[in-house]
Amino acid sequence: MSALTEAIMFIRDGEVVKEMFFAEFEAVLDDVVGVPDFAGQQLQAVFVQINTEMKITGAVFFVISFDKRGRITGNWNIPLRHLLDHASFGPDLGGGVTKVACHSACPVSWYRNQLWDPVMEGHQTFSALVAAVQRNRLGIVSDALNTGPEQTTVSDFFRRHVPPQRGDAEPSVSAAADSATPIFHRRYRERLKALKSAEQLRLATVQQKHQSRFETAEEEFSRQLTEKNDELAALKEMLAGEVAQRRQLEASLNKQQQLLDEQKTEYEGLLESAGSQGAYSEELEKLRKSYEKELKLKLQQQAVEFEERLNRRENELYQRSTEIVELRSELSRLREQNRELLLNDDSKMLQDMAEKGVVFVAYHPGIEHLVIDREEMPSYLRDPQSFAAHRCEVSVERYQRWLQHYRLPICRHQNPAGEYCGQPLIKVMRPKLFREGESDRCKDHRGG
Repeated sequence: MSALTEAIMFIRDGEVVKEMFFAEFEAVLDDVVGVPDFAGQQLQAVFVQINTEMKITGAVFFVISFDKRGRITGNWNIPLRHLLDHASFGPDLGGGVTKVACHSACPVSWYRNQLWDPVMEGHQTFSALVAAVQRNRLGIVSDALNTGPEQTTVSDFFRRHVPPQRGDAEPSVSAAADSATPIFHRRYRERLKALKSAEQLRLATVQQKHQSRFETAEEEFSRQLTEKNDELAALKEMLAGEVAQRRQLEASLNKQQQLLDEQKTEYEGLLESAGSQGAYSEELEKLRKSYEKELKLKLQQQAVEFEERLNRRENELYQRSTEIVELRSELSRLREQNRELLLNDDSKMLQDMAEKGVVFVAYHPGIEHLVIDREEMPSYLRDPQSFAAHRCEVSVERYQRWLQHYRLPICRHQNPAGEYCGQPLIKVMRPKLFREGESDRCKDHRGG
């Protein structure tokens, strides 16, 4: 018999916690039944194909999420059989070279983020799968018990060095060894192929793990550098404001000093013209009182004027804030109304397409193949570039600046005449790693 049994195994903390036939899993996908044990969890699962000798011949490692009712969340539509048909080879689990599809070895690139890598150190994940198959909790009918003992083969070493016990039995032993030699070579080649495939898979998973760590570290460094640049820009802006305020105060002080000097000169002239000490004191007292009165009156007038201006500004700000709140409320209402209209008009068609296995995929620089859920279609159609920027975890302005650099990677430093430097640069492939003023500048103009 060559029939294969298809099953799904759910893994938590490196151990198989639940098994079901693929037909039962399809019932879960069709929302016929749920899995209450996995309510509100995201699990690692494996789609396996098992032959009649209870050996695993293929495995697809995928991630699946359940809602609070134990139903599968979202439009889960990974083509497990298609991925397995086009998968690369992995280790030998007893039934020959095994086909494996995982995050590091995914035959279809846009499903890569929905897969996970098995633990290759000591074949921990594969050992758990093999042990689960051998326990046979699903009750799979096996032909292993009906199969007779394997025919023993004689290696070249024993055929050449072990003498026969009887003279008349030597020809039969030699003939058996000669017939076993091709079988040994074939099994050796299969074993060598399995070892090579397992090693390639292990190297791919290790490379993917290091690549993920490197990208995470690079993103963290870029984020910290951006924060420091923002802090530096804020400090520079604050310093510029302090310098401008200081200049204004110095100018005001100089003006007051000039007025004081003029008044002093005027008072000295009046004192000289008074001619006597009594007249001098009387005139000085009059001038002092007059000056104090004028100064007090001016200060009161300025205080009233500033208070009126402040009240007007506060009223204007209050009216503006009220208008902004009303406009935002109206905009939110219109967006929600537009979204409801889009969903009501096209929801049936989108639902029919999603149920028939149609995957909405768009290409955007920085994301490559973008898989769009049915519920996200209105927001994507409303503003594709904003949707792509949100998926890249950057602002729309930063995504647009990166897009200019991505389409034409040249130095964008401008001279006084408004001409670009135009020096070719290395293209930054991810918007999150793009830094304006550095990624789009050559070595001579960087930081300028």
